[in-house]
Amino acid sequence: MSENHYDVQLEELKQRSVDRLLCADVFDLPAFQALYIHLWHKARGLTNEYAISKQILACIRSASAAIDSRAEYLPSVREHQSMSRDFDSMLDRIIAGEIEGDRSPGVPRVI
Repeated sequence: MSENHYDVQLEELKQRSVDRLLCADVFDLPAFQALYIHLWHKARGLTNEYAISKQILACIRSASAAIDSRAEYLPSVREHQSMSRDFDSMLDRIIAGEIEGDRSPGVPRVI
C-alpha cells in the first residue's frame, strides 16, 4: 500500500492531538509527538513521489496552525510552540524529497 493512500492511523493521531487541542483546548504533547513520528515514517515512502496526499498535507498544516493559534493563550502550548516550526520544516523537507535524517544542524548542504 502506498503512503499516499488514506491512513486511518494518521486520522486517529490527528484527532488525539490537533482536533483535541482545537475543540477542548487540551495540549497532549505525547499525542503531537506520536503524530510527528508517524508523519516522518510516512515521509520515508514519499521521497520518490511526485504527489503527496491531501490528508498528509492537511494534517501537517493543521498541526502547525493549531499550535500557533493556541499558543497565544495556553501556557502549555506556548512552552512547545517550537513544535509548530518543526511541522512547517517537515512539510518543506517532504516537498524537497528529503527524510528526517538527511540534514545535520549546523552543517552546510553541498549540492
